[in-house]
Amino acid sequence: MTSAGPTGTTTAPQALDAQLVTAIEQIRERTFSAHRDHLGAVAPEAEGLVDVVEDYLAGGKLLRPRFCFWGGIAALDRAPDEDEVSRLAALGTAIELVQAAALMHDDVIDHSPTRRGRPALHVEAATSHRERGLDGSAADFGIATAIVLGDLALSWSEQLAAEVASPGAGPRPAAAAVEFARLRTEVMSGQYLDVLHQAGGFASAPSEEEAALAVIRWKTVPYTVLRPVRAGAALMGAGTEALELLSTWAAEIGTAFQLRDDLLSVVGDADATGKPIGGDVVEGKRTVLLFRTVAAADAAGRRLLERAVGRPDAAAEDVAAVQELMVRTGAVDSVVRDVRAAAERARSILSRAAEGGELGTLGVTGLQSIADSATDVESIGG
Repeated sequence: MTSAGPTGTTTAPQALDAQLVTAIEQIRERTFSAHRDHLGAVAPEAEGLVDVVEDYLAGGKLLRPRFCFWGGIAALDRAPDEDEVSRLAALGTAIELVQAAALMHDDVIDHSPTRRGRPALHVEAATSHRERGLDGSAADFGIATAIVLGDLALSWSEQLAAEVASPGAGPRPAAAAVEFARLRTEVMSGQYLDVLHQAGGFASAPSEEEAALAVIRWKTVPYTVLRPVRAGAALMGAGTEALELLSTWAAEIGTAFQLRDDLLSVVGDADATGKPIGGDVVEGKRTVLLFRTVAAADAAGRRLLERAVGRPDAAAEDVAAVQELMVRTGAVDSVVRDVRAAAERARSILSRAAEGGELGTLGVTGLQSIADSATDVESIGG
């Protein structure tokens, strides 16, 4: 599907996506160059922090910037001009920096050894400490480095967002600034709820599964889909009705995305996900998938779960057996069905919005394409 641009030219979604990627590359180059000059004046060791953050971002799939970008296009109802692409790309890059900060800290909290197929940042820093023969605990140094770099990425995200979305720059940037502020607040509160849930302290939820879904609602949905898509749309002048439609759609897609991610953590492909399969099992991650497995397991299955779930020293064969149990009990299939149902509800929301003129067809096409990729469970079954 194509759309007429500001000058009357025809623009395909693929071409616009390529423009977005190019704009993000240019923004990163400019931004990190400025940070490198600044920290280089502090100390050569501080300047090296820029390289670490820049390299960390290089492995991302640009999911959140794309949600931000296509939310903006849906609000415009036309192809964007060069300035609009640049502003949406800058806001999307700021959101990517928030994600980088969250992941750096999340891997420390979860004791995750890998990220995107390579050692997690705190593990990498600890290895560097040992190789350089530095004093003190290598593990403590790695954790401290990841915390500092996460804070630095979050600080830079705020600076970058302020360039295009600030309260004093008019109603559209101000509205986008509100969305960006809420994104940061919600993902941090969601992270706390996740930690609390893992400790068994999420008492306000009526059930363990409801608690898991609430964590998804506040940890994953806001910074992955909801606030990125609303921020981009707000920056491009979306009205209340369009924003509410996008919110309803984002809740479905964000939930489906996280449920799918939970599936991939136990029955996925390690080469594709970049994370060790079975990591959620040994960590004892309280997911919807786990609770459904527990509910459907027989006595032998529950003994296996007790032996393996939440135990870093669990035998590899027990972890594999838990994964098989998740499939055998039907828990995997039930979560797959939930992902598909949420994705279909989201598709209907976009279709109706395009037909009714609340959202532009070009933006809807782009959003649907990302959603299809983010909720694909065809390789899992169900």
